[in-house]
Formats: sequence, C-alpha cells, structure tokens
Amino acid sequence: MPATKTLPQSATEVLERAIDDAPDDDPVVLWWDDGGYLRDVVERVSQSLGCAFYAAEQTPLELREDAPREQTVWYVPQPYTDDVDWFRDVENTGGVIEQHVGKLAAHCFENDRLQAASIRTAYEDAAADDRDHVANILRQGLDGDGGLPSLQALQTKIVLDGHEDPVQFVLEHGAENLPEDAEDLLKIRDLLVDKGVTAVAGVTDGKELVRRTRRWAVAEWLVDAGLNASVLEAEYRPESRSGLGITRPELQSLLSKVGAERSVELAEIYLDPSTRFWHDVLRTHEDPWTLADCPVDASLEHELWDDWTQSFHDGEYETCATKASRRQERLESAYGDVPWTQVWAQALEVANLAHELETWEERSDTTDVVELYGDVDDGTWQIDNAVFNLIISGEPEQFLPDEHPATATLDDVRTSLTESRYLEYLSDLGDLVVDQIEAGSPFVGENYAHQFFNQEQEHLQSGQSVALFIVDALRFDLAHELAESVRRELPSLEVDETPWVGTLPSDTEFGKAALTPGGKFSFNIELDDGELIPERNGRKITNYQREQLLKDDGWNYIMQSEDQESGWGETRVAFYWNDIDKAGEEELTDFEGVFSDRIDEITRIIREKLGNNGFDRAYILADHGFVSLPQNIDIDDIHPPDEAEKVTRRWVAGKNLDEDAPGVLLDENAHLGYLDDETKISALADPIQRFRNQGLPDARFYHGGVLPQEFVLNFVTITQE
Repeated sequence: MPATKTLPQSATEVLERAIDDAPDDDPVVLWWDDGGYLRDVVERVSQSLGCAFYAAEQTPLELREDAPREQTVWYVPQPYTDDVDWFRDVENTGGVIEQHVGKLAAHCFENDRLQAASIRTAYEDAAADDRDHVANILRQGLDGDGGLPSLQALQTKIVLDGHEDPVQFVLEHGAENLPEDAEDLLKIRDLLVDKGVTAVAGVTDGKELVRRTRRWAVAEWLVDAGLNASVLEAEYRPESRSGLGITRPELQSLLSKVGAERSVELAEIYLDPSTRFWHDVLRTHEDPWTLADCPVDASLEHELWDDWTQSFHDGEYETCATKASRRQERLESAYGDVPWTQVWAQALEVANLAHELETWEERSDTTDVVELYGDVDDGTWQIDNAVFNLIISGEPEQFLPDEHPATATLDDVRTSLTESRYLEYLSDLGDLVVDQIEAGSPFVGENYAHQFFNQEQEHLQSGQSVALFIVDALRFDLAHELAESVRRELPSLEVDETPWVGTLPSDTEFGKAALTPGGKFSFNIELDDGELIPERNGRKITNYQREQLLKDDGWNYIMQSEDQESGWGETRVAFYWNDIDKAGEEELTDFEGVFSDRIDEITRIIREKLGNNGFDRAYILADHGFVSLPQNIDIDDIHPPDEAEKVTRRWVAGKNLDEDAPGVLLDENAHLGYLDDETKISALADPIQRFRNQGLPDARFYHGGVLPQEFVLNFVTITQE
C-alpha cells in the first residue's frame, strides 16, 4: 500500500495541530527529534507556516538566550527529556512535539498505521551505525520526488541496504550479501514470497534461498523464451502477471540495469557449468535453438554448442552462421564482451569461412581469375580476409570454464580450416592461375598498375589537391579494410574500390617501379647481365630515381618516418608507407597480430591526413600483395633449373627458360606488355614451394609468385562528394 503523504506534508500536519492546540495565540512549539534527521524538513515547514525557527546546536539552553516575541519553533536534535524545568512554560503555553524521522514516516501511511509501525521500530531498533542508513532511506523515499513509495518498498530498502527489489537483490548479490541476522533473513524470504517466488517458502538458509531464487528466475526466462512451463516443478512455474503473460523476466530486467563490469560477473554466475539450473529438463529438450533467446543456464549454452558443432560437421555452414550470429548477438546484448560472446563470434567466422571455402568456385566465371579473386563485392579475396580475422581473434575458448564443450572442439575446427582446407584452396587457386596463363592469359583487358598514372592523368593534372598513399604489401582484403574505415570515419567522402593487376613478379622492386608517376612513358622489365631490372624509358628505376621523378613531376615526396612528416599542406603529396612488408619479413612471432596493428596505424594516418588537409582526391595504392600460410607447414624446397640466370625464392628468370621449368612460364605469350622479348620468368604458383636460394625464409609470409593474393590489387579512390 503506498504512502498517502510525504514527510514535509506530515510535518506540516503535526506542527499545525500543535499550534492550534496551544493555549497561547503566538505559541512556542518545542520539537524534539531523536537523531536530528528532520532539521531541514522542520525548518522549511516552520517557515511556510510563518513561524520563526531556532535550532539548538549544542544544548537546548541555547534556545533561552533570546525570548521569543512571535510564533516560534524551537528544534532540539535530541531525544525528549522531562527533567528540564525551564521548558515547563513552553509545555503550559505552547506545544511539544516528539517526532523523529521514524515516527514521522509512519504518519505518512495513514491508511496502514498498524503495519507502518515497522518502519518506526526499524529506526528505533537500529544500531547507532545503521541509523544513518535507515534515516536516509526514509527521507529520500518520502521526499515526494518520483512519487510516493509503498510501505513494502521502504521496508525492503531498509532490510536490503537501500535496494528496492528483493528478487533482483538476491539474483545479483547472492548469499554473501544477505544479512547475518536470522530475523532479517526471514524478512527477505517473506518479501520474495510476496513477489511471487514461491519456491523459497519455508527456507531458512541463505545459500538455499539464493539457489532457489536464481533457479526460479532462470525458469521464468526459459518459459518466456518458449519452454513449456508444465515440464517444471510446480513451485518454479512463473505466474502470469497480466492477461498477456510474462512481460519481462526478472533476470532480463536485472541485466538491463547493471553496468558492463557487473554484467561480466553475472555471466560467470548464470553460465557457470557448476551451477546448471535446469540440466535435466534442457538435456532432453528436443530443439535447444527454440530457447536460444534465453542467455542463462550453462546447460542450455552447452546444448546449443553441441548442436552447432554437429551442424558444422554435417556441412550446414549457412545454418551454422545464422545460429552463431543469433546466439552471439543475444549474449552480447545481455552481458557485453565476455568469453561466451567471443566464442560465438568466432563460431560465426568459422562458419562463414567454411562456406566460402566450399563454394568459391561457384562465384563467377572461373576462366577469369582476376575477376574471380578481385570482384570487390563477391571475390574470393574474402577468404583471405576471413582467415586473417579468424586467426587474429585468437583462442577465446581458453577463457571459458573447462566444462564448456567449445574448449574441446573449437580449436580443431579452427585448425582444420586454417591449416588444411585453406591450404587446399590456395593450391587449387594456383593450379587455376597456371591453367589460364598456359591457355592464353588471365591478364588481357585488365587495369595494369604500371598504367595507373597514365589512366588517371586527367585527375592528377587537373590542379586539384591530390594525395597518394602508396602502401607496401597491401593485400586486397587489407585495402578493403582501409576503404571501410574511411567510409565509417569520414562519411562525407566518396570511396571507390577497383581491382588492378600488379607487376609480375610481385616484388617491391618491380611494383614500386611500376607505380612511377608522370605522363606517358614506357615501362619495361628485362634481364641485364643476369639481373632482372625494371626500366622507365630505357633507364633503370631505383628508389632515388623514383623520388626524383616524383619531385620533378610536382609531388611532395614523404617517406614514413618521424622526421619527414612535414609537407602535408602541399597540393600534391605522395606518402610511402612500408611497415606491412617490414612486419611480414621481420616480425613474424605474432604474424596476424602485428599485421592488425599495422592496418590500424595506416588507417589512422589516412583518416587523419584526409580529415585535416581536405584533399580533393586521394588514392590508396599497393605495389604487391602477399600470401600468408598456416602456422604449421612443410615447405617443398626445390632446385632452380640450370638455365636460370636470376634466382629468388619464388621465381627464376632467364633467356633460355622453357616450359619444363618449375612453376608457370611468363613470356611474350602472357601478354603482360612489359617483358623484354628475350626475358622469361618462371614464377611458382604452388603455395608450399620455394626455390633454393640462401636458405628458406619464414614459411608464413611471402610474395613474388603468381597466386592472385600477390598480384590482384585493390586500388582505392577517395573523392569529395
């Protein structure tokens, strides 16, 4: 039953009655307040009734210093005493009020005076250290802000240290936070029963009280998610709270209110395998996914994972992706970023990758490997991206309880994809490239990187401000990540992605040379005294010459380093960033993690420079890509042919190479347009092969062959809308 008035309203009634009953026309009313918690209330009410107000700070004698000349309230923050003779005249001519906050609070419940006496005694019986707590609850609850509380709400707050809802208190805080006093524990139990938790009736032990309350709340949510209540024990069947049934389970309400840190702790409670709430019911439930919207009870979580694993082994990858996404979103909405959420997020990545690997050959016309791999919306570059994301997501199952079935299954699934099926895909893709090159060429009619500046000359020479971001070893999927980042962070810019064919072999020396700015020029690769060299207009292109050509063409040349960050205010800027290639060659102890950091860094640089300098147009370009392999792999160390003049780990070059050379032969028949008539290159397409050349490098990162990951590049164009 709610209160009928606030503390100020009750104080007004009490003071008005004392004034009306006083013999004197301008009486002095003496207000004794045991504890002194009503001073502000009494002062405001006194002033509203036209009374002077004086409070005793140290002793009641202070009030006799100035004789009152008008209607006055003397306030004494002490318990009433009848042995102070000098207040006899006040008692005879004025009025005396003996009201502490507990008594006055009871006055606020005029329709339930008998029961309201409990809050008076709660205050009077409280230990000295607890009186502040009880007084603050009464003052805040009955101040009128937010409406008038029920008597039960106040009683609950007093017993539960300020918490309003006994069910949510027990669900969140557990047995260690219950009162030690047996009488207070029984009060909580009775409050729970009043709230509909009939399963705790008769319970006198705190731990059992918590266990049954939590079990009841989990049952409530399971029924809300679709479980037939008849399979539950009678005392755990939730009662319908309206004509529409359960509208918001108690646990759902709780999780919607707590912060991120507390929700993590609650995940450990309600998904803890050692406290499965309804194991016998859930392990026999026909389809656990009908209950997947319920994020509590480890038994349900385990049944869902086992069913997902079975679907994965049955090859139902799209179904697995749908289920994993649904469960991940549900757990994330309930608990945020916790290990259970992370495991389902990785399950989604696993399912998507498995589907990509199974269906990649069905995507487009497989006679055009550039289109197959480099279609921006549907190319198989997404497989590399999925593998990359899967590996950098780590091993989230390590942070789950050992009993969770994912701890025994997820690593095997992940490994089978990244260290077996992905390698098979790379091998098949390599065979496809070889077949197409030997059949004519997959390169005719494509955009060639060495023609970029010629094709874009209209924009580059237009007088607009232009920025070039030339990123070493920017594979197709990583360039797409950069493009997506620019779209998110700088939505006022228009971002387009276009596949281009990089220079073969896809080494920095040739890729950077091909991306040399200027007007129309000839680009050529030829053998000179056993060296394969890139040439522009008949002259070898070195790093120094490339820099000079940029400057001569009006570009401000910036290499990534702390002492060369100036010059971004110029209208034509070319920025070279090499950290991805360096990471691949030098920092392979944490391969994917290092790459992820590098992508984050170049993303920040590009967003910052575009946002701060407002270029009319910008390009993100790459000299070549790379191939990343599984962690555990045996490399096939092969001998280069005798006719080879130039030997590297991934390709050989010579003038007398024939079709029997390992790999695939690139010559005038490949229609590349820049190979000297006498120059032939044999590049490897098998992902686990290397030519012997000063030992083998780390097996996980390489470039220089003819897999599409190395030469099909994603050039990003950014313009002002």
